[in-house]
Amino acid sequence: MESGQSNCLFKSMRGSKIRFCLGCAIFTMLVWMAYMSFFLGHLQSDKNRRKVLQVMELGQKDRQTLLVSETYETVKTEQKEIVESKTYPKERLMDGPIYILFWIGPFGDQPEFRIDPNLCGNCILTYDQNYLDASDAVIIHFTEAHMDQVPDPERRKPHQMFAFYSTESPYAISTMRGLKFLDMNYYFNWTITYRRDSDIYMPFVELNRQNGVFNGETKMRYGDVIVKNIIDRKKSKDFIALWMAGNCGITLGGVYRKFLIGQMELYGLTVDKYGDCFDRAAPKGSQYFPFAAKYKFYMAFENAQHCRDYITEKLWSNSYEAGLVPVVWGPTKADIEAIAPKGSYIFYEDFKSGSDLVKYLKYLDQNPIEYRKFFDWRLRQPTPAEYMMVEHGPKYQRDVGMCKMCRLLWEKRRYNNVTSVVPSLYRWMHRDEPNDCLLRQFMQFIN
Repeated sequence: MESGQSNCLFKSMRGSKIRFCLGCAIFTMLVWMAYMSFFLGHLQSDKNRRKVLQVMELGQKDRQTLLVSETYETVKTEQKEIVESKTYPKERLMDGPIYILFWIGPFGDQPEFRIDPNLCGNCILTYDQNYLDASDAVIIHFTEAHMDQVPDPERRKPHQMFAFYSTESPYAISTMRGLKFLDMNYYFNWTITYRRDSDIYMPFVELNRQNGVFNGETKMRYGDVIVKNIIDRKKSKDFIALWMAGNCGITLGGVYRKFLIGQMELYGLTVDKYGDCFDRAAPKGSQYFPFAAKYKFYMAFENAQHCRDYITEKLWSNSYEAGLVPVVWGPTKADIEAIAPKGSYIFYEDFKSGSDLVKYLKYLDQNPIEYRKFFDWRLRQPTPAEYMMVEHGPKYQRDVGMCKMCRLLWEKRRYNNVTSVVPSLYRWMHRDEPNDCLLRQFMQFIN
């Protein structure tokens, strides 16, 4: 066969094969598309169609990865769809619960506040800003108390109460941070702080654990057996006192308290120290209480001195809740006497020097009968009339914090007789505060 004929035949055969292969490919594609059309038609949602198409586009390795995470992605997508499909009320419902919106939680956190619906009213605390229009009250933390960070004033409803919230001392807010809130004059209706003269008093004990010494069902935390168990746990031989601190140089009070405790150590006080100041982490949450129970004293030294009513978790949770006797420095004697159980604490300023205080603590360490007297207040659950800080389950919740706010809001809804305004936050915070607290001589270096 001649070469020309051979080449022609070869090209003809090759063309036939190509057409045949192309026809097979087209046929296979049509079958695959028909199958996938049938398969996709039986899927129940566009979400699943997208999932199949995504698998088709991926390589074998990526398909396996996708299938492994399919459950997680499905749940995540479904949650997103629920949120996106959720409708939020555009105004308050007079026959529904009262919403209290915390605009942004303290330092980004979202603490749980207790509101017993039977004792306080039907109120719901939320951190979801979508409830702004439906809320009867809006709480603003001091770190967001600036006109460019609060809700748009044009959206403010006539019935809404705006509340200023802070758990920090005036020194930490004004002297250290230089905040004066001048653009917030006449903006707030209420103050929510640890000070007893706040519109809504929020003592740190509100943040204690539920069904402990102070909050909720407290009856089981009192009695002879309880006190005996507390005393029996005092097993620490190397240290009689515990101190946890995360601020040793941020505030002048933090510096000074470290100096005072250091002096006491030189006089012979054995203190086991934890916290960021010492690069030692103590157990947290419920694990803290059995850990701390072996010590006899807790150094409840605040990071500010003589700021009105500034008494933090160092007294309530770190000391009382764990069964330790607090050694208190920071608040005034009058302030600690006003809220702490009588005969339950040791006040630093009652002693002429740190040396005298150390001698007394060592005396108590060696005399268990005298030491035990600091727990006499735990022998019997006090009534609300005797000591308002101890709650009684479904019968009594303190008229403070979110419970009081809920009660006030329901009174306002029913009678529209609750109203007030804060002309100047700066003046309110500084009112009657001694220089020991504010340390004004340092403000020139801050502002």
